[in-house]
This record gives sequence, C-alpha cells and structure tokens, in this order.
Amino acid sequence: MAALTAWKGELCQARKNQDMAWAEKEALEQAQNTSEQVAMERAPKVRGLRERLMQWEVQPAEEAEEQEMVPESGSLWAELEAVRWREDWLANEATLGHVGIL
Repeated sequence: MAALTAWKGELCQARKNQDMAWAEKEALEQAQNTSEQVAMERAPKVRGLRERLMQWEVQPAEEAEEQEMVPESGSLWAELEAVRWREDWLANEATLGHVGIL
C-alpha cells in the first residue's frame, strides 16, 4: 500500500511538472509571436528609411545642398542604424525565445 501511495504522489508531481512545462512553453511561444509581429510591423519603416537614404546617396551633393538636405542625412543615417539594430536585436531575442523583451 505504501508503494501505491508513493507511486500516486510521483504521478501527481509528474503531472504538475508537465503542466508547468506546458504553461512555460505557451508563454515562450506567445513572446516569440509578439516579437515576430513587432519586427514585421517595423520592417516597412526600415525599408522606407533605406529607400530615402538610397535616394539621397544617388542625388548629387550640390543638389542636396540646394535643398538643404545634407544636415538631415546624418540624422537619417543614425535613425536607420538604430532601427536596424533594434530589428536585429528583436529577431535574435525572438529566435532565442526570451520572454518579456518588449
């Protein structure tokens, strides 16, 4: 009888552990989905910034100076780099399955 009681206790503990593992897995999947969604939402902004930057790089320097766009190109570059870094970081965190990264 003692063996049966011990077995029931082990079975109960195994079920609790399984439930906890399942809940943790679901939380990690939700965090990954959220991270992927944020990255997908930000991708168009990154593309837009890249397009603007490419347009400015193609544009002759004299024309850019006439339109007073040269000073802004430095801040655009910094903004593009910040968005790229954040996008890479989010993708890495999502890949690793970290919870609560946002």
